[in-house]
Amino acid sequence: MANPKIEKLVERLQSLKSTRWLLPGLALLLVLSSIFSGSFGFVEVEPGEAAVVYNTTGVGVFGPDAKVVRDQGTLTYIPFFQRVEILGVQPQVMVMEGRGESGNPNSVSLLTVRANDGSNFYFERMEIHYQVMPDSADVVIQKNGRDDGYKQRALAVHSREILRNEFGRYSFLEVAKPSTYGKATALAKQKLNDRLNPLGIQVTQIITPKPRFQQKVETAIEERQTAEQEVQVQKEKRNRLTAQAQRLVQDVEQSKNAEYQGLVARLEGERRAAENTAIAVRRDADKYAIDTMAQCTAYRDEKVRLAQANEIAYRKAAEGLAAKIAAVGNRGADVLNLEVAQHVFPQLERISASPYIQPTSPIDLRYVERKAGE
Repeated sequence: MANPKIEKLVERLQSLKSTRWLLPGLALLLVLSSIFSGSFGFVEVEPGEAAVVYNTTGVGVFGPDAKVVRDQGTLTYIPFFQRVEILGVQPQVMVMEGRGESGNPNSVSLLTVRANDGSNFYFERMEIHYQVMPDSADVVIQKNGRDDGYKQRALAVHSREILRNEFGRYSFLEVAKPSTYGKATALAKQKLNDRLNPLGIQVTQIITPKPRFQQKVETAIEERQTAEQEVQVQKEKRNRLTAQAQRLVQDVEQSKNAEYQGLVARLEGERRAAENTAIAVRRDADKYAIDTMAQCTAYRDEKVRLAQANEIAYRKAAEGLAAKIAAVGNRGADVLNLEVAQHVFPQLERISASPYIQPTSPIDLRYVERKAGE
């Protein structure tokens, strides 16, 4: 905002038609504006600050309409024709707690949320870590005004809206889980940056505490958590018993497997022993067969030789007998009579005979037997 006295001097200089008064008037105007502004055309840019130099005249010779200067140190500008705004770009923290501290732009009232089941919950202390994007310092001032106006007009308003929307998607039982409000916090940070980045503000972190509920809701949540913990304990116990049962089954399987392997090894040994015995028996049987075959072959050969020898001997004997018979035949009937006399007549003395007639009456066996016994 220009000084009224300076504006009057400008109007008076503009009313001068003679160019000989223009340059001295401008010089006088620069001196007076520097005196009244108290800066004399110099401003100090501290670490963590960015300066925005505005051209208040609209004339291009005095630079662009807005220029961001990030260099630290003393910044020179032309009083009255240029204006400088300093904006902090260092990391800051906005705290949502209680009713907020009066006069502290980084302190606002606590965040309350309505869950999708109709219940209400709140966060005792929520921290939003943010900073002004240095290259967008002119945008921050343009959208929200000078100094710390952006903290209440942009950061606080959009943060409260987006956080309520993201946390309000869940029921009080769901939002009580750390995984749930952790997920909601991450989504809120993303959407908040989508909303604030075009305004020149960057949210770096949101620290979300455990949500708080009414006392009866807190009690119900604690009871539920206790029940869930008990369920988890029982589940772990069941898993432990299941693992123990599996170990026992594994031990039995290993024991039986070892026993089975022992039996298989023993049976394999017995099978090999039986195979060895069978081989020995077959070997003995083959040897016996070979020996027996050799003995039989030798016996057969011996008998064949004996038969052949007997055949020759018997043939010779037959031939001699034939010759003898031929010789006897040649002698004629005398030889027969001689043989009968030598061999038949001596036997006739022991023979008694009577003529045989057919009996005409039954035979008395007793008589026959007695006769036979006499």
